Amino acid sequence: MKIKTFEDALKRLEEIAKNLESDDIALDKAVSLYEEGMKLVDFCSKKLEEAENRIRVITNINNGKIETEEFDGDIESV
Repeated sequence: MKIKTFEDALKRLEEIAKNLESDDIALDKAVSLYEEGMKLVDFCSKKLEEAENRIRVITNINNGKIETEEFDGDIESV
C-alpha cells in the first residue's frame, strides 16, 4: 500500500501501534512494523514541514511588493 497523504499515514501508524501492542506478535513482524512506522513518521514530518513552509501571513504591501513572514503557529496573532 503506497501512502500518499498525511491522513493515510496517520491511519496506518495507528494500525501499526495496535499491532505492536498485541501480546502474540512475532519478533520479526514487530521489527518490520517498527521499521514501517519509522518511515511513516519521517513521511509525516516532511509533510508537516512542507505545510508549515507554505503557510504565510501577509504583513505589508509596500511599493507593490508583498512582504511575508513565517507563520509562527499562533492563530491569535493573525
